[in-house]
Amino acid sequence: MKLATNILGLVFTLVFGIVILYYMSEVQDARFESLYSSLSSSTYSSYPYSSPYSSYSSYSDSYSSLTEEAGVICLFFFLFFLYQFIFNLVKVKTKTSKVISIIGLSITGIFLLWDLLMIGDGGALSFDEVGAGFILFCMISLAFSIVGLVQCRVDARKQA
Repeated sequence: MKLATNILGLVFTLVFGIVILYYMSEVQDARFESLYSSLSSSTYSSYPYSSPYSSYSSYSDSYSSLTEEAGVICLFFFLFFLYQFIFNLVKVKTKTSKVISIIGLSITGIFLLWDLLMIGDGGALSFDEVGAGFILFCMISLAFSIVGLVQCRVDARKQA
């Protein structure tokens, strides 16, 4: 079970990175579309950008709703990483695993709060602005998942 949780953590980290990059691109495109649609000068009125967000009632709502959608999806990933670090803290009996789990819990808590702020602020923060920080979290989580996987093997050897 210990190995499976950390292997799943590695897979979720890679999937999380792909999700972050996808939503960063989509929100940025929606923000640019909002910018270009709000300009009323004749220079930008013939802008040949075709938007996949034309079904939204207004363009400012499109990137804020995409940000909210991305934040909710990221919330599930952050909750998994909280579970993974708590699981490693409880189940893996090495000192390195305990230290990494405590640091991981702290960092995940900070990013979870940042995600909740992004979801609940009504569009003041958009996902393309905070996505770079989430990519940083993804790299940290990848490293901690690898260390957790190695520590599971060390723990299994100690107990055998």
